[in-house]
Order: sequence, then structure tokens, then C-alpha cells
Amino acid sequence: MLPEQLQRIIGYFLEEATEHIQIIEQGLQGLENTVPASHRMHQLIRASHSIKGGAAMLGFSSIQRIAHRLEDYLKLLRECPIAIDSRLQSLLTQVFDILAALVSKVSKGFGLNNEDASQMISLAEPIFDELDAYLRVLIPTRLSVRANTDEHIHVFSGYCTSLEEFSSAIASRVGLLGGTITRHEQEGEGIRLCIDIYLPPYSRIENIRQAVELSGAAIGTVQTHRDFSLLASGDYPVYQSAIERPAICAGCRYYYGRSDGGYRLNCTIHPRGPEKEEDCRDREPE
Repeated sequence: MLPEQLQRIIGYFLEEATEHIQIIEQGLQGLENTVPASHRMHQLIRASHSIKGGAAMLGFSSIQRIAHRLEDYLKLLRECPIAIDSRLQSLLTQVFDILAALVSKVSKGFGLNNEDASQMISLAEPIFDELDAYLRVLIPTRLSVRANTDEHIHVFSGYCTSLEEFSSAIASRVGLLGGTITRHEQEGEGIRLCIDIYLPPYSRIENIRQAVELSGAAIGTVQTHRDFSLLASGDYPVYQSAIERPAICAGCRYYYGRSDGGYRLNCTIHPRGPEKEEDCRDREPE
């Protein structure tokens, strides 16, 4: 028999955890609509964090661990432009189901034995592994392309979804412009790709940008510089333009309209917005 005071504390935990479980469940059911809504994502992350904290206080390490991993995944969805598909939603739901089952076991016995906890953790580990591997596929590579001519430095920042395809395509398109790639460097295990290009004098920024975008990049910002002394110091910004989201668009399930460093990412298919709503298959309501 548990001491009366501990029973009360577990009761408080279960009361709050049940509410948090309901919030998370509702958010995961319509995940593709939840992710773009910052206040709803905040609710889900806060709910997972609260379950984690309460479980840690009571020594329910298995619940703490599952809730912590779920919180991390939700934070990743909030911070990275990831397209939500059925497989990703299913994997996250499986993690949630294990968390809910653990909380349910606590409610039935006002405690959690080691055997049940170990069994649930063993079920969760392969799901974590699959989720981690799949997220590495879905998370786009952050991209920086610096195009140097004799007159300007143009810096294009954005994302590409396929590192290999982009690298191959940009080399071909730079060659068509009469230029060469002088640096091709991958940083942070695929998190960032940095490419430097040297182009003939008077190369037009429109042609350079088209080459970058047609290679498979989503460009968020374009910076133009005329002072080459800044190149060595890394202090680039002289002229900077953020791409505004056309009012005609209602949103995109991929990168368009999302933020990178405070700037909106633009659509490479419809940079000025689709002429007709039905022309864009990736359009989604606000």
C-alpha cells in the first residue's frame, strides 16, 4: 500500500497527464493541420514536457523517456520545414500510443512495475530508430550558394531536398552559364551545403538564380554585395532582399511561406503565386 501522500501526488499527476494525453492525441490526428498552427504545436510540446516533468518527479523513468523523445520530435516538426505524410504520422502515433499505455498502467495500479516499463521501452526503441532514419530523409539540407563575378557577390540561401541530385544538377547548370564551382562543402552531416561559384563578368542575377532553383533548391533570401573585402571577414550584408509571400497564395504543404532566419521561403514553381488556385497541387488552406 502506497503512503497516502504519495497516492495523492500520483493522483494529481494522472489527472494532469490525462488532459495532456487528450491534447496530444487530438493534435496528432490532424498533424498536417497542427504543424502550421504555432499555438497548437506549442500546446502539444508543452503537454509532452509536462508529462515528462511529472514522470521524472515520481521516478517513472520509462514515461519520462518516451515523453522526452516525443517532445523532441514535436519541436523538430515546429522548427524544420517537413512535409507531413502518413508514414511520419503513423510513427509518431505509435510513440504516443506507448506513452498513453504507460500512463494507463499507472492509473490502474497507482504505480509502474519494472517489467511493464522495460517491455514498453523495448517496443519503443525500434520505433525511435525508424523515426530517426525517416526524419533524416525528410529534413531538407540547408543550402548556401555564393556566386562570385567580377562585379558582385550574390548569396542565395534556402533548402534542397536531395543533396546528390542538387549537387549534380548545379554543376551542370553552372557549366551552361560558363562558370565553375570553386568550393563544394558539406557541413554538419548533411545539415548544410555550401557552394561557391565563379561566373563570367556581367552574369545576370536572374540567370544565376534560375540555375540554382532549377537544380532543385527553394530559395528564401538573396543577398548582393559589391565590396570584396567583406568576403574574407564573412561580414556579407550590404544589400539584402527578403522574398515576400504573394497574397494570392493560401499556403503550401512544403517550404513556401515558411520562415528561415526571419525570412519567408519562396515557391520555385510559382514564385509570384499561382495564376489559378487549382494550378498548384501543393496548395493548402490557412
